[in-house]
Amino acid sequence: MRNRRLSLSLLVSLAISGPFHAQQWMVYDMDNSPLPSVTVKALAPDGAGGLWVGTDWGLCHFDGTSDWTVYQQGTSPLIDNNIQCLGLDGAGRLWIGTVSMGLQVKDGEEWTTYTPMNSELPEFGVRDLFIDPEDGVWTCTSEGLARFDGVGWIHYNATPESHDGAVLNTSNTNTVAVREDGTICLGTFNGGLHFIQGDQVEVLTSFDDGFFDNTAVDVAFHPLTGARWVATPAAGLLRQQGPVVGGLWTQWNAAAGFPSNATTALAIDPDGDVWVGTQIAGLVRVHADGGFDQFTTVGSSIPDDWIRSILADPDGVIWVGTGLGGLARFDPTVGVQQLTRSSFLRVHPNPGRDRLFLDVQGANDGSSWQLVSADGRLVKQGGAFPGTTTIELLGLSPGTYILQVHLGDFVETERVIVE
Repeated sequence: MRNRRLSLSLLVSLAISGPFHAQQWMVYDMDNSPLPSVTVKALAPDGAGGLWVGTDWGLCHFDGTSDWTVYQQGTSPLIDNNIQCLGLDGAGRLWIGTVSMGLQVKDGEEWTTYTPMNSELPEFGVRDLFIDPEDGVWTCTSEGLARFDGVGWIHYNATPESHDGAVLNTSNTNTVAVREDGTICLGTFNGGLHFIQGDQVEVLTSFDDGFFDNTAVDVAFHPLTGARWVATPAAGLLRQQGPVVGGLWTQWNAAAGFPSNATTALAIDPDGDVWVGTQIAGLVRVHADGGFDQFTTVGSSIPDDWIRSILADPDGVIWVGTGLGGLARFDPTVGVQQLTRSSFLRVHPNPGRDRLFLDVQGANDGSSWQLVSADGRLVKQGGAFPGTTTIELLGLSPGTYILQVHLGDFVETERVIVE
């Protein structure tokens, strides 16, 4: 059965706000901390309020306030300085996926290494790992997906020997998440998105299903709604609701006003908001209603617009690993001045037929507006002036549009319906 999808420029019907000013950011880099590199590729909580930080030049433990411990190849048991992924199991053991030297586990002062030479790990390069509710360790490699329970291994790949006969479309796996009922969401490199339930495999590809992207770089099950979230390198952010097979898909992409199609990482905070990293457009928070906020080096104190990793703490603090700016800590509850629609923008009547009236508080000579169609085309634009600005709608086809109003560093977006 083919999955039904919602093509989603539809997201233009949802409000978008951002960016923010006066955000409470703290940045850790090689100048102000023992961080061994400004490239932070992996983050994991330590279970006691601190976090583990994986970089391309070593592993760190940070207690969250002042104390750092650095582990590097040659001066510690760490087998590879280039850390790709991290995970903490229920027993407090830290699992470390490396770029080229296999999988390590740090259990207190004891370190154990798993490679294809001494275990059934499929390949030396571990691209992603996930700890399931039973403390099974799932690893993604270019030679397949593996689960290790501390005693034995099971494997999923593109051969008839795949576990339970669940044959993958490709062995080149990228990212994995596992739900409590055992459902597996697996992202691959150019082999489509997989859902595995027992011996059944559902594969979605652009070739056979018209799916958005054949590659996924991060996947997650939403803990509150059960929705599946997928970060892709070229098709933006995806969400699937309803059943895994045949569920409804939503896409956030540039055509719908999303900051970038190149997404890199996902995290879900205790309030249910989804935090998304991008390759060139900073950090994005997607709210339950589909609206989003963007944090960039222009509008905030985030140190880099290339996001490599995200961790959402239970207390609501967001940790961000960047490509070239180090580690950043963001507390959304402190010092945030968020402009809401009512703060400076009012559009009426909406729906409208012949014209709209735009009231913008604080508008000046540099203020402007743009009207964009549902497929991302700019259809009208002009200046926003003090008092009331008139926007003519004659000649526009009935439907949903998005009105973007630029006021200094702020951008406010409002859904507009033309009758």
